[in-house]
Amino acid sequence: MLGRRHQIARLQSDFYRDQFRKMIRRVMAVLVIIFVLVIMILYSLLFQSSSKYYANTVDGQVFLMPRPSPFNGTT
Repeated sequence: MLGRRHQIARLQSDFYRDQFRKMIRRVMAVLVIIFVLVIMILYSLLFQSSSKYYANTVDGQVFLMPRPSPFNGTT
């Protein structure tokens, strides 16, 4: 009888250990994905290309202008 209880306890222990290891792998994968996404967001915020927009006149002449900066210091 005692041997059967030990066997059941061993099986439960193995099951929980394996599930814990699987969960740790999943958590590590999710953390890596989050880290990569944060790096991508920071890169896109820090290294944005200067956006250009254009204005045209009624006769079709196009004027290329740099995008106005919200922090140009004029109020």
